[in-house]
Amino acid sequence: MPSRAEKVTTQTLAIRLLRVLRYNKARTERTISLLSDQKKPLFHVLPYLLHVNHKSLPGYVAAKEIACGLCNYSLRQDVSNALIKVFPSITNITDFAKETWPKQRYIDSVLLMGSVGTIGQDEHSDFDYWVCVNAKTMSSLALENLQKKLSRIEQWAAKNYALEVHFFISDIDSVKANDFGIADGESAGSAQALFLKSEFYTTNMVVSGKAPFWWLTPDNTSTKQYELLFNSLKKGVSPDPAWLMDLGNIEKMDPSELFGAAIWQLSKAMDSPFKSVLKMAKLEVFLENIETHQPMCNELKRLVHNTNESSGKAEPIDPYTFMFDVLIRHYSKVKKDDIVTLLQECLYIKSHAQLSVKVADSGRTFKHQIMSLYVSKWGWSEEKIKEFDHIHSWPFSKHVMLSKRIHRFLIQCYRRMSKKFRDLEHTVSQEDMTVLGRRLESFYAKKSNKIDILRSGFGEELYCPVATIRAKRQKDGSRQWTLYSGDFLTAPDKEARPYKVRTDSSTTHLLMWCIVNRIIDKNTQLLLDYDSEPVTEGDLQNLALYASKLFKPLKVNSLGREQLLAKNEITACLCVLNMESSRLKAHVDDIVTIYSTSWGERYIEYGKDAFIRISQRIQEQESLPKRYMISPDYSHKQRLEQDFQKLSPVVFDNALY
Repeated sequence: MPSRAEKVTTQTLAIRLLRVLRYNKARTERTISLLSDQKKPLFHVLPYLLHVNHKSLPGYVAAKEIACGLCNYSLRQDVSNALIKVFPSITNITDFAKETWPKQRYIDSVLLMGSVGTIGQDEHSDFDYWVCVNAKTMSSLALENLQKKLSRIEQWAAKNYALEVHFFISDIDSVKANDFGIADGESAGSAQALFLKSEFYTTNMVVSGKAPFWWLTPDNTSTKQYELLFNSLKKGVSPDPAWLMDLGNIEKMDPSELFGAAIWQLSKAMDSPFKSVLKMAKLEVFLENIETHQPMCNELKRLVHNTNESSGKAEPIDPYTFMFDVLIRHYSKVKKDDIVTLLQECLYIKSHAQLSVKVADSGRTFKHQIMSLYVSKWGWSEEKIKEFDHIHSWPFSKHVMLSKRIHRFLIQCYRRMSKKFRDLEHTVSQEDMTVLGRRLESFYAKKSNKIDILRSGFGEELYCPVATIRAKRQKDGSRQWTLYSGDFLTAPDKEARPYKVRTDSSTTHLLMWCIVNRIIDKNTQLLLDYDSEPVTEGDLQNLALYASKLFKPLKVNSLGREQLLAKNEITACLCVLNMESSRLKAHVDDIVTIYSTSWGERYIEYGKDAFIRISQRIQEQESLPKRYMISPDYSHKQRLEQDFQKLSPVVFDNALY
């Protein structure tokens, strides 16, 4: 009986290539349609900057040996138009192209992956490019200079267009062997090699150069059949192998990878929770259907192959909505209505569709069309749509409520999956486990004296340009301090209550928690209500100034691999003296010590004994951290700070600038 590969004719492959090219063209058009007028030309300019190396253009590297030049690249009219807009000093594009055109072409393909060209794309979306090369055909110096060139282009795009671009040099043979390097940046190394490849195939879009041959093979092709098909291609016959590259097949996912992929998604959720909800759900759905379903990338490929080739009426497939529909079918089937609702809300938030905002028909994008159909199907009211369109103006408590639902789902999903992992060997290396584990520990773990990180789904929405702090006397004479988002100096408690952020017995702890969680910073106007003596607004503003400078908001995923594998050390320390003590005292009555570590955690400890222990630890480190002290601005300030210095084996500075 002939194999599946023998049944696939050259004509079949050629037809599939046309359908894939049509799908790729639609994704490209959607990507450009969502870019601002200023950024639209960059879609064409960025590949051109990879193709040439000229001193008048961004990314230039003064070296003879550099791996640039794109395969199958030509100067189309849309590229010329874009170059004229971005570089008006180039008066004759044709002559300039002849002058700069490379003699050799080292880059096989430039592809985009991720949310661009889908309903997940917005004005803040990163452009993640795979720059595919055949590393064995070039020197290490040529590759090193290519990396310099790419880094310079990234910096140029960020500085001049506020576009976050990431180029990842991908060796074709390594990708085929599922080798994606160490778990750093956007790579996940040993944690999820096949999962990353599946994500790439699900979302990739060819910007320039060769297309992955995977796109032409049947959805259920075995690796052996895939190799036979690729080797059957003949030069000069469509599909021509000169226009294709072999990044390898995905026959099935490896369940042993799921453990690493799951903890990786928990790690990613610390910075991008809405996206991670969908991806964590995707992992769980895959695990539940591992024996009966193909990888999602193969199912999407089947849909692309089956689109109507003779008609432009069929809507292009959106990888984001395709994934979402698969998830909803699963959780609806197992009657997890709470998860279905959460996924719907996360998709709407991630899409930034803003359906309640009236726009002209000419301004309606494919996102409006897709999300309008969804919310109608979900039965959302106009009030609910408007509510989610104005999520930035929600009171703090409402933001926290949604954030808790998100992180509760992530943890519960991980726990459900963990039960199934018990009988599976995982592929995560020990080093990757250490890196990922310490990131998760920094974000999720509760420890004595640690300043907890708010498990938020939001960023700028939680920031308070103005905050009110109220003190309430307790029966035992102590006070509770409460911070509210906004100006509530004269407002009754009932009116202020929905905007309550946090209550604490310590003003220092209250402000530090808010600063660490990006709720306030040195620019926040702090309003102090009655019954706050001896604490003043000036004391709190000074604390906010020092703390914002020393303990800057941290993205846990930005913690470097080497940093997390090294010894945990104190990186900054701030001592707050006599904040709530009588201003008549000239000696150290109270010390609050705040410090950060190289593993991304922030701690706060009270009393002289704690300070002495921490200062001794600082003294024993190989390198001393930044060390500052602050005290209330009053007549005994100098004597107080002199008294403090006698306690410490290391010197603390009292001036930040």
